[in-house]
Amino acid sequence: MQSSFLSVWRLCFMVVMLAGSCCCRTLKPTRYPLFTHKPFLLAWNAPTQNCEPQYRVPLNLSVFDVVASPNEGLVGQKLTIFYKTRLGLYPYYTDKGVAINGGLPQLASLRDHLAKMPEGLDRYIPEHRSEGLAVIDWEEWRPQWVRNWGAKDIYRNVSCSMIAQKNVHWTADQVEGVAQEEFEASAKQFMLETLRTAKSLRPNRLWGYYLYPDCYNYYKNSLKDYTGRCPNVEISRNDQLDWLWEESTALYPSIYLDPMLRSSEQARQFARNRIVEGMRLASVGQGLARPVFVYAQPFYRGGMQMMSKVKLGGAEWELCCDKRAIHTSIVKSI
Repeated sequence: MQSSFLSVWRLCFMVVMLAGSCCCRTLKPTRYPLFTHKPFLLAWNAPTQNCEPQYRVPLNLSVFDVVASPNEGLVGQKLTIFYKTRLGLYPYYTDKGVAINGGLPQLASLRDHLAKMPEGLDRYIPEHRSEGLAVIDWEEWRPQWVRNWGAKDIYRNVSCSMIAQKNVHWTADQVEGVAQEEFEASAKQFMLETLRTAKSLRPNRLWGYYLYPDCYNYYKNSLKDYTGRCPNVEISRNDQLDWLWEESTALYPSIYLDPMLRSSEQARQFARNRIVEGMRLASVGQGLARPVFVYAQPFYRGGMQMMSKVKLGGAEWELCCDKRAIHTSIVKSI
């Protein structure tokens, strides 16, 4: 089983999330739980349905409130993940630089994208009034220009190239300024209209984007002096995404751990600060706070090394449980 199954998929599990003691007083009440008398939701979301029939490895998943698989053939589940090819016409570039659906959000047809969305929704969530979680997993680009670094630089480079070709006498700063403005406006509209359409067609689902919010509290080369705090500049950038938090009906941050953090106090701080930031942003806007679903996995990132000690839950978190601010949490498989 390990060679044919686990080498392809990283199994993930959900951990209970509570409000951080530093922010409990500022959190707003959240909406009623998805399941009656279940203020905390535990979900298993990994393609393990063939473990017993094919490999004779039984898994006892009775502790989980939701058991779902991201496999394409399984539909109508309480938890549904929409990857980039499963919902509408998401624009992106392949690893080889090939533009799909226009490549850039400003070149994509939003009208065609929204018109195709019902097809994916009818396939994966056939019951229009069904309750559950709906996660949009779009990771190719980010709606903020400055956060498209590394492999995502292609979205900035192509955007600038388009503007430069139309304005040959402009300076590099002028080109980038207009390119950023066009990219961010289109990205915002694309993500917002996708959420609005999804909510209108499946109103009882909790909609949000996977990895949002993120506070980029990664460590650099060494754990010396690492506190896990979200950088102020990233908190400010998250505040600029208030339009996204207000339109979402759930938030889906991740606390996946790198091996460097194993069995360390820094691992606890890394996860804690990410969760606290998610809960802070869940209270943005009017009305009740959005539930926060935290993605976790029993392996360290980049491999199949099991966590030797997971410092999550209980007193080690030093968290408070405020009955006015009950939130929930979830899992992710890739």
